[in-house]
Amino acid sequence: MQLAAAAGAHVIGAARGAGKADLVTSLGAARYVDYSLPGWLDQVAEATGGAGVDLVFDGVGGRIGTEAIGALRDGGRASIYGMASGADAELDEDALRARSVELIGLTAAPSPAAARALIADALALAAAGELRPVVGQIRPLEEAADAHRAIESRATVGKSLLRVHR
Repeated sequence: MQLAAAAGAHVIGAARGAGKADLVTSLGAARYVDYSLPGWLDQVAEATGGAGVDLVFDGVGGRIGTEAIGALRDGGRASIYGMASGADAELDEDALRARSVELIGLTAAPSPAAARALIADALALAAAGELRPVVGQIRPLEEAADAHRAIESRATVGKSLLRVHR
């Protein structure tokens, strides 16, 4: 989201719960929609003037992912990279093809040299203040089970880190 906004994209951030609105907008979204509320797709349509979105990043899957992919404009693209809901998005691939929607994924890992270059770029952006990692919790390794429970109950945002004491 941060990189897309910095590149000039009009980002509509979608998350669950009003408590995430400030975080999403602070990361560059021009608009926040709460996908747990009825009418969230109407808000997306309003934000795009009814044209639909160009790109969907779906890490949720299930009903939310299916609905988000349905919000794509003809010729749009969707990157499906997770299923936090516990289910895949339901896709009618024939209907998507008829609308020239392209499904892209994270199927190929970069070479070690390319991975190092991406990491170097991300670290340089972070050092310049252009990319801000979001850490929701830091716990000692001994509390890994508690950290997992917090993630599963959606009580944290951002990344969860486990600390090893030496």
